Amino acid sequence: MKNLLITGFFLVSMNTYSWDAPEIIENACYQGCTPKMEKMYDNFQNTKSAPVFIPGMYSGECHHNSWALDPETTHYIGLLLDQDSKGTYMGPVLQFFGDSNDMKDWSLEDGRKEISGDWKKTLKVAWHPTSLTAHVEDENGNPALVYWARQNPLTKEIYFMAFMAGFSTAFCTAHPNVNGLPK
Repeated sequence: MKNLLITGFFLVSMNTYSWDAPEIIENACYQGCTPKMEKMYDNFQNTKSAPVFIPGMYSGECHHNSWALDPETTHYIGLLLDQDSKGTYMGPVLQFFGDSNDMKDWSLEDGRKEISGDWKKTLKVAWHPTSLTAHVEDENGNPALVYWARQNPLTKEIYFMAFMAGFSTAFCTAHPNVNGLPK
């Protein structure tokens, strides 16, 4: 793929599960947000439901509040939510600087094939009353990547937030892909 996709890149060398992410991300716009970020954050804050359409392959747009990225530039996300006998897992793929969303046509099976297998080792979700969270820690046990997801049960939209320590807070809205949900 021509565009930079970030998946298990950070995941291989990090520890997991000893730190618990809070149910929601508070004050995500404390450094200022664009109107698109504010709308995405409002949708996240006002949706009080953890994802229910699992398994599922979702994709959509993201905007990043970051020292390194233009906040007006649209980036993309592919998000696989999957389950097995050991739990529920979150497999996000962040695509930076693409002309379009390279993951928008991925079916559920495509997502399972394309997204790095490392996500099943490191991104087991924690269930909260109104959200799902997943995270990875750096070598010192500090949160390096923290992900939150909520879902509108009517539209099936996923409101996704990501905190990438030292780099970005991402605000994303993802929709079910065609053939992204089981029939």
